[in-house]
Amino acid sequence: MNSIFTLPKGSKWQYREMGSRNKKTGKLSYYDVTVTDYRISDCECKAREFNKYAPCKHMKRLKEKLSHLEI
Repeated sequence: MNSIFTLPKGSKWQYREMGSRNKKTGKLSYYDVTVTDYRISDCECKAREFNKYAPCKHMKRLKEKLSHLEI
């Protein structure tokens, strides 16, 4: 029997996106991008602190990778 798996309304999960390399230490930074109901809703990076209403580059990159999600 074929059934479509659906998540309950309001379901949240996170993806980890790679950020820029730190010039002093050489370490990469990673940011958690939150998805709510198949919609990319938030990121924990500094860019989202300054402009809450525009998607950051981590959110756009996740959208490119996973085309079934919306921003």
